Amino acid sequence: MLLTSTLALLALAAQPAKSTQHIPVPKLNDIATILAHDEGWPLGNPDYTLDPMIPVDDDGFDSIGVYRKGHLVRMYSIDRTTGDVVDFMRGCQVFRFDDIKRFQTEMKQKSHAPPLTDAQLAAKAGCPKLTVVNSRWVH
Repeated sequence: MLLTSTLALLALAAQPAKSTQHIPVPKLNDIATILAHDEGWPLGNPDYTLDPMIPVDDDGFDSIGVYRKGHLVRMYSIDRTTGDVVDFMRGCQVFRFDDIKRFQTEMKQKSHAPPLTDAQLAAKAGCPKLTVVNSRWVH
């Protein structure tokens, strides 16, 4: 009996963690458009485009880039469990705009994930620390 219980526990432990579903591309575009507008990126200008990024390894983030004439100027990486948005490619920044709070609340409710502290989010993003971006800065 003990052997059966032990084997059952080992089998459960060996199962891969349930992967969180990817954020649909239209939703990625919506969130990136909101953030780009909040920061001041001129997405109405034909030189600027959004392009979802397909990661080779699943790091728990879905990303979309803002490009100017084909060059990456900003990356929005969205944690699929909490909705937190970071740019760990171009400066280790976290985005804290009121416009995306509802989305983040919905993501946490769907995943039942607890909120991450800034230190936990930085570690997950591979950053020593995160700088907060919460105002328009692109002119």
